[in-house]
Amino acid sequence: MSKKVRDTEVAPYSPDPPTDPAIPVAAAIPTDLEATVDLRGPQNIPGEITREQLKGLLEALVFASDRPLKTKELAKFAGAQSKLADEVLVELAAEYDVRGIRLEEIAGGWIFRTAGEFAEYVRELTKAKPLRLTRAQVETIAIIAYRQPVTRPEIDDVRGVDSGAVLKTLLERDLARILGKKDEPGRPILYGTGSQFLELFGLKSLGDLPTLREFTELNEESRRVVERELGEAIEDKAEVVDGGDDPEREAP
Repeated sequence: MSKKVRDTEVAPYSPDPPTDPAIPVAAAIPTDLEATVDLRGPQNIPGEITREQLKGLLEALVFASDRPLKTKELAKFAGAQSKLADEVLVELAAEYDVRGIRLEEIAGGWIFRTAGEFAEYVRELTKAKPLRLTRAQVETIAIIAYRQPVTRPEIDDVRGVDSGAVLKTLLERDLARILGKKDEPGRPILYGTGSQFLELFGLKSLGDLPTLREFTELNEESRRVVERELGEAIEDKAEVVDGGDDPEREAP
């Protein structure tokens, strides 16, 4: 004998939110589309992260890299638009501005660097020797930076001495590089600044080089810092670098 089951209307299950304070309530999904990005992990599984999560992701990517990463590179890795990535990086850099580690845009990319005021302590810990340039190397790289593309005879003419050995050292350190050959008899080699130049001097681009007038107007405190780093007194370099023609000329 079979039993007939009465049809009943079942309401959809809708659990009440937890009342136990120990059980966290899930956060609402953000509705601001501009504050989220498409995150695709190693398995290429799409998902969404908030602006704050994007900030953390970019922070991790920069930290893991041993070279400056351009904004476009970081945006590509994070699956975000370059404009949004740039905005978040600027915000992140401002947050690090008062810390012992700084997020800086160097050589066209972003990289973490220890704050300059703590350099001596960091060197003591790591036992690392700072890269020091001789006076001849400083003069030569300055001439290259402000007058590139420039040939060796032109450098020698400004310095008044042979610069062959100095150029060789700068090339080995990637502070200088060969740009090509000048279209004139003899086809002399043209030199320019190398990939390590901007990183060594903490510059975003060549446009951040100080003008020659700014150099000649160094105050006494700044001069003492430069002299301490070089290990010798400095002179007015405007004529050495530019031949004295135009101390106002901007860096290329």
